[in-house]
Amino acid sequence: MYDLLLREPSSEGLGSSIPVWIHPDFLQAVASLHGAKCWQLICYKGEQLVAALPVFEKRNLGISRLISPQIAYYQGLWFWWEEGRAPNRILLDELRVIGEVAEYLKKRYRLLHFNLAPHNKDVRGFVWSGLKAKPLYTFVHNLGQPYCLLRDERKKLRLAEEQNYVWEERFAPRQFIDLHKSLYTRKGKQFNIGYPELEQWLCQLQQKKLLSQFNLVKGGEIVSSNIVLSGEAEDCAYTIMRSTREEDLRLGASTLHSKLLVETLAGRYRSLDFCGANTPEVARFKAAMGFQLKVFYQITNR
Repeated sequence: MYDLLLREPSSEGLGSSIPVWIHPDFLQAVASLHGAKCWQLICYKGEQLVAALPVFEKRNLGISRLISPQIAYYQGLWFWWEEGRAPNRILLDELRVIGEVAEYLKKRYRLLHFNLAPHNKDVRGFVWSGLKAKPLYTFVHNLGQPYCLLRDERKKLRLAEEQNYVWEERFAPRQFIDLHKSLYTRKGKQFNIGYPELEQWLCQLQQKKLLSQFNLVKGGEIVSSNIVLSGEAEDCAYTIMRSTREEDLRLGASTLHSKLLVETLAGRYRSLDFCGANTPEVARFKAAMGFQLKVFYQITNR
């Protein structure tokens, strides 16, 4: 009933609104950054393309692995069905596709590990095929809806608004990287991507209009910055990385940054995904901002 094949990344059959996570330019940039091979796993029903999954693979000692690159937060499964299709028919058809995708991946890869996107709520097809589904979390904000800050975040916001910060949308990758280095040093963590390579990746996607940078500036210096991804005509944006100078964190800069980012993107997108709620500190901050908790699943065979 369904035919599956791996193809080189292409926009063919994906329509006018291509999610960034399966966009061919994004896939190729991520694969180059991580030294991996990228594909789109395409599912057809007859001649109609009905589903697509981004795939990143590596080979070592003859063993093929499906990986989840650090810089690619989701490897979701996207569907395209004709208008007017009954919801229960869609549910059953998607379950069938998921099961066939799972069997295909099991046969091709000795090891597999990838993160679905929040819209992939039904993981039964993966689990029934013998794979494991681990719940992970993110926060999403509907940009057409108000949000409610907790009392302590309102205090931080008032403090930040007294600091004469300037808000801008400007691509300045080296300044972002400087803040990112400071963040990882402060937390005692290691970033597993070389910074020259990261800068090249940022520039590549910004040139393809898949990436934007938003900054808080004080005294002519960027003190808080984040990177936002979004595909062509996509209705959701994804803030994948944020770094704020330590002294400005104490002045509420991160709270103000989040507020201004939401207000700026409200006229461009339907929703904003903050890409992560899996550490206590980060999860607490995003919850205090009034954003909506969402679950997504990590699929593995071990």
